[in-house]
Amino acid sequence: MADNYQCFYCDDSLTENGLRRINFFHNELEREETLCVDCYSEWLHGIKE
Repeated sequence: MADNYQCFYCDDSLTENGLRRINFFHNELEREETLCVDCYSEWLHGIKE
């Protein structure tokens, strides 16, 4: 059975090959979210600034 993923930022539907997983802390709790390739690229650019 195929899993359905959704981008955390833009809500696009994702396939296993088109997603990136990120971990981050929010209110002292670790979260894992999925991002599409475009949002992941923007996220990486933002943390490098």
